[in-house]
Amino acid sequence: MTDKELTPGVQTERTAPVDERPRFLHMVLLGLQHTLVMYAGVVVVPIVVGTSIGLSDAELASLVSIDLILAGIGTLLQAIGVWKFGIRMPLVVGAASSGIVPMVLVGQSQGMATVYGSLLVAGVLWILVAPYFSMLLKLFPEVVTGTVIALIGLTLIPVGIRLIAGSDPGASDYGRLGHIALAAATMALMVIFRRLFGGLLGQLSILSALVIGAIVGWATGIGSLTGIGSGPIVGMMSPFHFGALQFHVPSILLFLVIVFVLMVEGAGQGLAVGQVVGKPVGPDEIARLLRVDGLMTAFSGVFNGFVYTTFGQNIGLIALTGVRSRFPVAVGGVILFALGLVQPVGRVAAAIPEPVIGAAALVTFGALTVAGIQILARVDFDRSSNLMIVMLSLGVGLIPAYAPRFYHQLPAFAEMFFKSGVATGTLLAIVLNLVFHARRRPVDHPSP
Repeated sequence: MTDKELTPGVQTERTAPVDERPRFLHMVLLGLQHTLVMYAGVVVVPIVVGTSIGLSDAELASLVSIDLILAGIGTLLQAIGVWKFGIRMPLVVGAASSGIVPMVLVGQSQGMATVYGSLLVAGVLWILVAPYFSMLLKLFPEVVTGTVIALIGLTLIPVGIRLIAGSDPGASDYGRLGHIALAAATMALMVIFRRLFGGLLGQLSILSALVIGAIVGWATGIGSLTGIGSGPIVGMMSPFHFGALQFHVPSILLFLVIVFVLMVEGAGQGLAVGQVVGKPVGPDEIARLLRVDGLMTAFSGVFNGFVYTTFGQNIGLIALTGVRSRFPVAVGGVILFALGLVQPVGRVAAAIPEPVIGAAALVTFGALTVAGIQILARVDFDRSSNLMIVMLSLGVGLIPAYAPRFYHQLPAFAEMFFKSGVATGTLLAIVLNLVFHARRRPVDHPSP
């Protein structure tokens, strides 16, 4: 027997903290805690996407379930590692909120079969590019990354507003005071819980507010639980549920823009967790991390999932508890997988009233905007070039949010791309950064 087996939960000379195995009960409780911290972020994305596209309640519930299953598999891979997949660190995987924009745009215009064809291609390319990511990283300095992340958050905020007020301003029930009051109460609960409670309870402020808001909504006739008991207890959505995959080049390009942004974020998460657990992280580890994100996104093309990324939500929890082991996170992955197989879990999540989900979406997307602003705070704005990059990229990128038909006279191919403010803003930020900051090679003049 090894030293590790003889003394579980105790660090030895041969065992790094990240590789320690806590005692079983302790490991399960810690894994449940990791799951609770990330759960709200996991379920918001499928609910927002499904609601925005107009899917049925049954399909919405199935999307939540498959999302939990794929998030569980991805989390297991990151924590345990298989071959060249997984960083073997305590990191969790979930649906990326930045993937909402392309999924909704492509789903509304081209259909879900095109969404999942694009996800399959994007995921495969993600895996292939992972080892060479360092060469692409120079395209995403902080001035570009911060701008893009802030732009994604600002573009998504109207999605939350539509969930609260409705999508048709001309409808008689648009902006119902009861819906607005329920959303406002949900956000107020988030603030109260965050202010009054510390530790895990404080970190679960969004999830706690979601639960209470949903109960209040159901009690007052906003939303319904009538369909919870119908359908199987255990199961998952069948592969290719929305039909044979369709491949549309503009749609694929739209998803690739998001993929490159998420690769930058993923690399940052890997470096951050390495610092927290005290284990060096190099290019090989980052490549293994990115391969998992790409693999889960590629799987989504077959199993009707989402764009997946490695979350940093649990890094603060690691620092807070002082438990740096990756094995509790692996247990959390198993819990996510099990929750996904239990179909009523998805049906309950899908039944949460839209104003409550809208409130959570506003907070989540606001946090995404702040994350971009925090990155931009490190940028030297005394250089007018950086100011110009951010000004133009945000201004142009927000055009579709304020004027959805701005590009409607362009050819369909071009309209599909420009209709995404994230795509146009990202491309513009990259080009402007190259224009202002690309190094000029000295010209060799012949000797006289």
